[in-house]
Amino acid sequence: MAMDPLEVRNLIPLAGRYIHMNHAGVSPMSLRVAASIEQVVGAAVNRPYPAGWAHDEADRVRGLVAQLINGPSDSIALTRSTAHGISLLAQGLDWKQGDNVVGARGEYPANVYPWMAQAAKGVELRQVQPQGGRILPEQVFALVDARTRVVALSHVEFWNGFRVDIEAIGAECRRREILFAVDVMQSAGALRVDVGRMPIDFCAAGAGKWLMGPPGIGFCYCVPDLLERLQPPIVGVCSVVGYDRYFEYDLTLAPTARRFEESVISILDTAALGAALELLLEVGLDAIEARVLSLSARLAEGLAGRGYELVEPWPRARAESSGIVSFRKPGGRAREVLRDLEAAHVVARTHQDFVRLSPHFYNTEEEIDRVLEVLAPEVAAT
Repeated sequence: MAMDPLEVRNLIPLAGRYIHMNHAGVSPMSLRVAASIEQVVGAAVNRPYPAGWAHDEADRVRGLVAQLINGPSDSIALTRSTAHGISLLAQGLDWKQGDNVVGARGEYPANVYPWMAQAAKGVELRQVQPQGGRILPEQVFALVDARTRVVALSHVEFWNGFRVDIEAIGAECRRREILFAVDVMQSAGALRVDVGRMPIDFCAAGAGKWLMGPPGIGFCYCVPDLLERLQPPIVGVCSVVGYDRYFEYDLTLAPTARRFEESVISILDTAALGAALELLLEVGLDAIEARVLSLSARLAEGLAGRGYELVEPWPRARAESSGIVSFRKPGGRAREVLRDLEAAHVVARTHQDFVRLSPHFYNTEEEIDRVLEVLAPEVAAT
Protein backbone atom coordinates (compact mmCIF):
# COMPACT_ATOMS: atom_id res chain seq x y z
CA MET A 1 0.00 0.00 0.00
CA ALA A 2 1.34 3.42 -0.97
CA MET A 3 2.33 5.83 1.75
CA ASP A 4 0.08 8.86 2.27
CA PRO A 5 2.03 11.91 1.03
CA LEU A 6 1.16 13.86 4.15
CA GLU A 7 2.61 11.13 6.37
CA VAL A 8 6.01 12.13 5.04
CA ARG A 9 5.74 15.42 6.95
CA ASN A 10 6.33 13.44 10.13
CA LEU A 11 9.69 12.38 8.72
CA ILE A 12 10.83 15.97 8.01
CA PRO A 13 11.56 17.86 11.26
CA LEU A 14 12.09 21.14 9.42
CA ALA A 15 8.45 21.02 8.23
CA GLY A 16 7.36 21.59 11.81
CA ARG A 17 9.18 24.93 12.00
CA TYR A 18 9.19 26.28 8.44
CA ILE A 19 7.02 26.34 5.37
CA HIS A 20 9.63 25.03 2.99
CA MET A 21 8.91 26.10 -0.59
CA ASN A 22 12.36 26.07 -2.09
CA HIS A 23 12.59 22.50 -3.37
CA ALA A 24 13.80 23.88 -6.70
CA GLY A 25 16.79 25.12 -4.69
CA VAL A 26 17.49 22.57 -1.98
CA SER A 27 15.25 20.19 -0.04
CA PRO A 28 15.26 19.51 3.68
CA MET A 29 16.59 16.17 4.84
CA SER A 30 14.20 13.48 6.03
CA LEU A 31 14.80 11.34 9.10
CA ARG A 32 15.17 8.33 6.83
CA VAL A 33 18.00 9.96 4.91
CA ALA A 34 19.69 10.98 8.16
CA ALA A 35 19.31 7.47 9.56
CA SER A 36 20.87 5.93 6.45
CA ILE A 37 23.97 8.08 6.90
CA GLU A 38 24.18 7.33 10.62
CA GLN A 39 23.87 3.61 9.89
CA VAL A 40 26.82 3.65 7.49
CA VAL A 41 28.95 5.69 9.89
CA GLY A 42 28.03 3.42 12.78
CA ALA A 43 28.93 0.34 10.79
CA ALA A 44 32.26 1.82 9.70
CA VAL A 45 33.16 2.71 13.27
CA ASN A 46 32.27 -0.66 14.78
CA ARG A 47 33.25 -3.31 12.22
CA PRO A 48 35.30 -3.79 9.05
CA TYR A 49 33.66 -3.09 5.72
CA PRO A 50 32.27 -6.29 4.15
CA ALA A 51 34.02 -7.20 0.92
CA GLY A 52 32.30 -5.64 -2.07
CA TRP A 53 29.83 -3.71 0.06
CA ALA A 54 30.32 -0.36 -1.72
CA HIS A 55 29.82 -1.94 -5.15
CA ASP A 56 26.73 -3.82 -3.98
CA GLU A 57 25.22 -0.67 -2.50
CA ALA A 58 25.90 1.29 -5.69
CA ASP A 59 24.18 -1.48 -7.68
CA ARG A 60 21.17 -1.27 -5.36
CA VAL A 61 20.87 2.49 -5.71
CA ARG A 62 21.22 2.34 -9.50
CA GLY A 63 18.29 -0.06 -9.36
CA LEU A 64 16.24 2.48 -7.42
CA VAL A 65 17.08 5.18 -9.97
CA ALA A 66 15.98 2.74 -12.65
CA GLN A 67 12.58 2.46 -10.94
CA LEU A 68 12.37 6.23 -10.65
CA ILE A 69 12.91 6.87 -14.37
CA ASN A 70 11.69 3.53 -15.76
CA GLY A 71 14.98 2.66 -17.41
CA PRO A 72 17.47 -0.22 -17.29
CA SER A 73 19.90 -0.02 -14.38
CA ASP A 74 22.82 -0.86 -16.68
CA SER A 75 22.23 2.48 -18.41
CA ILE A 76 22.55 4.48 -15.19
CA ALA A 77 25.71 5.86 -13.59
CA LEU A 78 26.01 7.57 -10.23
CA THR A 79 27.59 11.02 -10.45
CA ARG A 80 28.39 14.02 -8.27
CA SER A 81 25.89 16.40 -9.85
CA THR A 82 23.88 17.38 -12.92
CA ALA A 83 26.89 19.17 -14.39
CA HIS A 84 29.04 16.10 -13.83
CA GLY A 85 26.54 13.93 -15.68
CA ILE A 86 26.13 16.30 -18.60
CA SER A 87 29.90 16.73 -18.82
CA LEU A 88 30.29 12.98 -19.29
CA LEU A 89 28.34 13.36 -22.53
CA ALA A 90 29.84 16.68 -23.59
CA GLN A 91 33.42 15.51 -23.02
CA GLY A 92 32.86 11.99 -24.30
CA LEU A 93 31.63 12.70 -27.82
CA ASP A 94 33.96 12.62 -30.83
CA TRP A 95 33.48 16.24 -31.87
CA LYS A 96 34.57 17.59 -35.22
CA GLN A 97 35.46 21.19 -36.01
CA GLY A 98 32.26 22.99 -37.03
CA ASP A 99 29.84 20.82 -35.01
CA ASN A 100 27.21 22.59 -32.94
CA VAL A 101 24.89 22.13 -29.98
CA VAL A 102 21.46 23.75 -29.70
CA GLY A 103 20.34 24.85 -26.25
CA ALA A 104 18.37 27.77 -24.82
CA ARG A 105 18.93 31.03 -23.00
CA GLY A 106 17.78 30.85 -19.41
CA GLU A 107 19.07 27.31 -18.92
CA TYR A 108 20.68 26.58 -15.57
CA PRO A 109 24.48 26.78 -16.01
CA ALA A 110 24.89 23.04 -15.42
CA ASN A 111 23.43 22.58 -18.91
CA VAL A 112 25.39 25.44 -20.46
CA TYR A 113 29.02 25.37 -19.32
CA PRO A 114 29.72 21.76 -20.34
CA TRP A 115 28.75 22.73 -23.89
CA MET A 116 30.54 26.08 -23.85
CA ALA A 117 33.69 24.22 -22.84
CA GLN A 118 33.65 22.43 -26.20
CA ALA A 119 34.48 25.68 -28.01
CA ALA A 120 38.15 24.68 -27.77
CA LYS A 121 37.28 21.77 -30.08
CA GLY A 122 35.57 24.05 -32.57
CA VAL A 123 32.03 23.35 -31.33
CA GLU A 124 29.45 26.15 -31.40
CA LEU A 125 26.70 26.53 -28.79
CA ARG A 126 23.50 28.00 -30.26
CA GLN A 127 20.79 29.19 -27.87
CA VAL A 128 17.09 29.65 -28.45
CA GLN A 129 15.61 32.86 -27.06
CA PRO A 130 12.42 31.92 -25.12
CA GLN A 131 9.23 33.53 -26.44
CA GLY A 132 6.91 34.58 -23.65
CA GLY A 133 8.83 32.21 -21.38
CA ARG A 134 8.30 29.22 -23.67
CA ILE A 135 10.89 27.19 -25.57
CA LEU A 136 8.99 25.82 -28.55
CA PRO A 137 10.00 22.95 -30.84
CA GLU A 138 9.89 25.14 -33.94
CA GLN A 139 12.33 27.59 -32.31
CA VAL A 140 14.71 24.77 -31.48
CA PHE A 141 14.75 23.31 -34.97
CA ALA A 142 15.13 26.72 -36.58
CA LEU A 143 18.68 26.64 -35.17
CA VAL A 144 19.38 23.02 -36.10
CA ASP A 145 21.38 22.24 -39.23
CA ALA A 146 23.37 19.39 -40.72
CA ARG A 147 26.21 19.92 -38.20
CA THR A 148 24.02 19.81 -35.08
CA ARG A 149 25.13 16.88 -32.92
CA VAL A 150 23.13 17.54 -29.74
CA VAL A 151 20.00 19.36 -28.59
CA ALA A 152 20.44 20.09 -24.87
CA LEU A 153 17.49 21.40 -22.85
CA SER A 154 15.98 21.22 -19.39
CA HIS A 155 12.78 19.26 -18.86
CA VAL A 156 11.66 22.11 -16.58
CA GLU A 157 13.25 25.55 -16.76
CA PHE A 158 14.59 26.46 -13.33
CA TRP A 159 13.65 30.14 -13.45
CA ASN A 160 10.01 30.10 -14.56
CA GLY A 161 8.94 26.45 -14.21
CA PHE A 162 8.04 25.98 -17.88
CA ARG A 163 7.96 22.31 -18.87
CA VAL A 164 9.41 21.70 -22.32
CA ASP A 165 7.64 19.47 -24.83
CA ILE A 166 10.08 16.58 -24.51
CA GLU A 167 8.06 14.22 -26.70
CA ALA A 168 7.85 16.55 -29.72
CA ILE A 169 11.47 17.71 -29.56
CA GLY A 170 12.83 14.25 -28.83
CA ALA A 171 10.86 12.62 -31.64
CA GLU A 172 12.18 15.12 -34.18
CA CYS A 173 15.72 14.66 -32.86
CA ARG A 174 15.36 10.92 -33.37
CA ARG A 175 14.11 11.49 -36.91
CA ARG A 176 17.14 13.65 -37.66
CA GLU A 177 19.56 11.39 -35.76
CA ILE A 178 20.50 14.15 -33.33
CA LEU A 179 21.22 13.33 -29.69
CA PHE A 180 18.72 14.74 -27.20
CA ALA A 181 20.24 15.52 -23.79
CA VAL A 182 17.91 16.61 -20.98
CA ASP A 183 18.62 18.18 -17.61
CA VAL A 184 15.96 16.61 -15.36
CA MET A 185 17.08 18.31 -12.16
CA GLN A 186 13.81 20.26 -11.83
CA SER A 187 11.55 17.35 -12.71
CA ALA A 188 12.96 14.09 -11.32
CA GLY A 189 11.27 13.49 -7.98
CA ALA A 190 8.41 15.89 -8.69
CA LEU A 191 7.16 14.93 -12.18
CA ARG A 192 7.22 11.65 -14.04
CA VAL A 193 10.46 11.15 -15.94
CA ASP A 194 9.91 8.01 -18.00
CA VAL A 195 12.88 7.28 -20.26
CA GLY A 196 11.15 4.11 -21.39
CA ARG A 197 8.57 6.31 -23.10
CA MET A 198 10.27 9.67 -23.59
CA PRO A 199 12.59 9.98 -26.62
CA ILE A 200 15.60 10.97 -24.49
CA ASP A 201 19.14 9.83 -25.27
CA PHE A 202 20.82 11.17 -22.17
CA CYS A 203 19.62 12.82 -18.97
CA ALA A 204 21.14 13.87 -15.67
CA ALA A 205 20.10 15.17 -12.27
CA GLY A 206 21.47 15.84 -8.81
CA ALA A 207 19.88 14.60 -5.58
CA GLY A 208 19.61 17.79 -3.56
CA LYS A 209 16.39 19.27 -4.95
CA TRP A 210 13.14 17.39 -5.69
CA LEU A 211 14.74 13.99 -5.01
CA MET A 212 15.17 15.12 -1.38
CA GLY A 213 18.62 13.60 -1.12
CA PRO A 214 21.95 15.21 -0.26
CA PRO A 215 23.74 17.65 -2.57
CA GLY A 216 26.90 16.07 -3.94
CA ILE A 217 25.47 12.97 -5.59
CA GLY A 218 23.26 12.41 -8.62
CA PHE A 219 22.81 10.19 -11.64
CA CYS A 220 22.89 10.14 -15.40
CA TYR A 221 21.10 7.89 -17.87
CA CYS A 222 22.47 6.97 -21.29
CA VAL A 223 20.68 4.95 -23.95
CA PRO A 224 22.55 1.68 -24.56
CA ASP A 225 23.53 2.36 -28.17
CA LEU A 226 25.18 5.64 -27.13
CA LEU A 227 27.33 4.08 -24.40
CA GLU A 228 29.85 2.54 -26.78
CA ARG A 229 30.26 5.86 -28.58
CA LEU A 230 31.26 7.80 -25.47
CA GLN A 231 34.82 7.90 -24.19
CA PRO A 232 34.80 8.47 -20.42
CA PRO A 233 36.78 11.65 -19.70
CA ILE A 234 38.08 10.11 -16.46
CA VAL A 235 39.02 6.44 -16.23
CA GLY A 236 39.85 4.49 -13.09
CA VAL A 237 39.72 1.07 -11.52
CA CYS A 238 35.91 0.99 -11.43
CA SER A 239 35.57 1.93 -15.11
CA VAL A 240 36.79 -1.41 -16.45
CA VAL A 241 35.43 -4.94 -16.67
CA GLY A 242 38.08 -6.40 -14.37
CA TYR A 243 37.73 -3.79 -11.61
CA ASP A 244 38.62 -6.38 -8.93
CA ARG A 245 41.71 -7.81 -10.71
CA TYR A 246 44.30 -5.31 -9.57
CA PHE A 247 47.38 -6.91 -11.14
CA GLU A 248 45.82 -7.70 -14.52
CA TYR A 249 45.77 -4.36 -16.31
CA ASP A 250 43.10 -4.53 -18.98
CA LEU A 251 41.58 -1.30 -20.28
CA THR A 252 38.36 -2.96 -21.41
CA LEU A 253 35.66 -0.53 -20.34
CA ALA A 254 32.56 -1.85 -18.64
CA PRO A 255 29.77 -2.37 -21.20
CA THR A 256 27.37 -0.57 -18.85
CA ALA A 257 27.15 3.04 -17.65
CA ARG A 258 29.38 1.99 -14.77
CA ARG A 259 32.25 2.87 -17.12
CA PHE A 260 31.60 6.50 -16.08
CA GLU A 261 32.26 5.72 -12.40
CA GLU A 262 36.04 5.81 -12.19
CA SER A 263 36.11 5.02 -8.48
CA VAL A 264 33.82 4.16 -5.58
CA ILE A 265 31.08 6.76 -5.13
CA SER A 266 30.84 8.26 -1.63
CA ILE A 267 29.29 5.54 0.50
CA LEU A 268 27.54 8.09 2.72
CA ASP A 269 25.97 9.89 -0.23
CA THR A 270 25.05 6.64 -1.92
CA ALA A 271 23.20 5.41 1.17
CA ALA A 272 21.45 8.77 1.57
CA LEU A 273 20.31 8.86 -2.05
CA GLY A 274 19.03 5.32 -1.70
CA ALA A 275 16.93 6.26 1.34
CA ALA A 276 15.55 9.33 -0.42
CA LEU A 277 14.56 7.31 -3.50
CA GLU A 278 12.94 4.60 -1.42
CA LEU A 279 10.76 7.22 0.26
CA LEU A 280 9.63 8.70 -3.06
CA LEU A 281 8.88 5.29 -4.51
CA GLU A 282 6.92 4.34 -1.40
CA VAL A 283 4.68 7.40 -1.80
CA GLY A 284 4.27 6.73 -5.53
CA LEU A 285 5.46 8.81 -8.47
CA ASP A 286 2.01 9.45 -9.93
CA ALA A 287 0.69 10.59 -6.54
CA ILE A 288 3.66 12.92 -6.12
CA GLU A 289 3.20 14.53 -9.54
CA ALA A 290 -0.54 15.01 -9.01
CA ARG A 291 0.02 16.69 -5.67
CA VAL A 292 2.90 18.89 -6.82
CA LEU A 293 0.86 20.19 -9.76
CA SER A 294 -2.20 20.73 -7.57
CA LEU A 295 -0.29 22.73 -4.98
CA SER A 296 1.59 24.84 -7.52
CA ALA A 297 -1.68 25.60 -9.37
CA ARG A 298 -3.33 26.68 -6.10
CA LEU A 299 -0.36 28.92 -5.38
CA ALA A 300 -0.29 30.47 -8.86
CA GLU A 301 -4.02 31.14 -8.91
CA GLY A 302 -3.84 32.69 -5.46
CA LEU A 303 -0.97 34.97 -6.42
CA ALA A 304 -2.69 36.11 -9.60
CA GLY A 305 -5.88 36.77 -7.66
CA ARG A 306 -3.96 38.98 -5.24
CA GLY A 307 -2.47 41.13 -7.96
CA TYR A 308 0.98 39.61 -8.28
CA GLU A 309 2.56 39.29 -11.71
CA LEU A 310 3.32 35.67 -12.60
CA VAL A 311 6.49 35.16 -14.59
CA GLU A 312 5.67 34.02 -18.13
CA PRO A 313 4.38 31.82 -19.55
CA TRP A 314 1.01 32.36 -17.91
CA PRO A 315 -1.63 31.07 -18.14
CA ARG A 316 -0.11 27.70 -18.95
CA ALA A 317 -1.48 24.28 -19.74
CA ARG A 318 -1.02 21.41 -17.31
CA ALA A 319 1.49 19.81 -19.67
CA GLU A 320 3.60 22.98 -19.42
CA SER A 321 3.36 23.18 -15.62
CA SER A 322 5.70 22.02 -12.87
CA GLY A 323 6.29 22.59 -9.19
CA ILE A 324 7.84 26.02 -9.78
CA VAL A 325 5.89 29.28 -9.51
CA SER A 326 7.79 32.54 -10.04
CA PHE A 327 6.25 35.97 -9.51
CA ARG A 328 6.89 39.68 -9.12
CA LYS A 329 5.36 42.25 -6.82
CA PRO A 330 4.08 45.18 -8.90
CA GLY A 331 6.11 48.22 -7.98
CA GLY A 332 8.11 46.28 -5.40
CA ARG A 333 11.42 44.50 -5.06
CA ALA A 334 11.97 40.79 -4.91
CA ARG A 335 14.27 41.09 -1.89
CA GLU A 336 11.55 42.89 0.04
CA VAL A 337 9.06 40.11 -0.71
CA LEU A 338 11.61 37.51 0.31
CA ARG A 339 12.26 39.35 3.56
CA ASP A 340 8.56 39.25 4.45
CA LEU A 341 8.34 35.55 3.60
CA GLU A 342 11.40 34.75 5.68
CA ALA A 343 9.96 36.68 8.64
CA ALA A 344 6.97 34.32 8.46
CA HIS A 345 9.30 31.28 8.30
CA VAL A 346 8.61 30.64 4.62
CA VAL A 347 11.65 29.33 2.74
CA ALA A 348 11.76 30.82 -0.78
CA ARG A 349 14.30 32.06 -3.31
CA THR A 350 14.85 35.13 -5.48
CA HIS A 351 16.29 35.25 -9.00
CA GLN A 352 16.91 38.59 -10.67
CA ASP A 353 13.73 40.64 -10.07
CA PHE A 354 11.35 37.86 -9.08
CA VAL A 355 10.60 35.43 -6.26
CA ARG A 356 10.45 31.70 -6.86
CA LEU A 357 8.34 29.29 -4.81
CA SER A 358 8.43 25.52 -5.27
CA PRO A 359 6.22 23.36 -3.02
CA HIS A 360 6.69 19.59 -2.86
CA PHE A 361 4.17 16.80 -2.30
CA TYR A 362 4.33 16.89 1.51
CA ASN A 363 3.39 20.57 1.68
CA THR A 364 -0.26 21.28 2.50
CA GLU A 365 -3.03 23.45 1.14
CA GLU A 366 -2.98 25.27 4.46
CA GLU A 367 0.65 26.17 3.91
CA ILE A 368 -0.14 27.51 0.45
CA ASP A 369 -2.92 29.63 1.95
CA ARG A 370 -0.60 30.86 4.70
CA VAL A 371 1.95 32.00 2.11
CA LEU A 372 -0.80 33.88 0.26
CA GLU A 373 -1.93 35.42 3.52
CA VAL A 374 1.59 36.68 4.21
CA LEU A 375 1.79 38.21 0.72
CA ALA A 376 -1.75 39.67 0.52
CA PRO A 377 -1.14 42.76 2.74
CA GLU A 378 1.85 43.73 0.61
CA VAL A 379 -0.31 43.93 -2.51
CA ALA A 380 -3.01 45.89 -0.73
CA ALA A 381 -0.48 48.51 0.33
CA THR A 382 0.69 49.24 -3.23
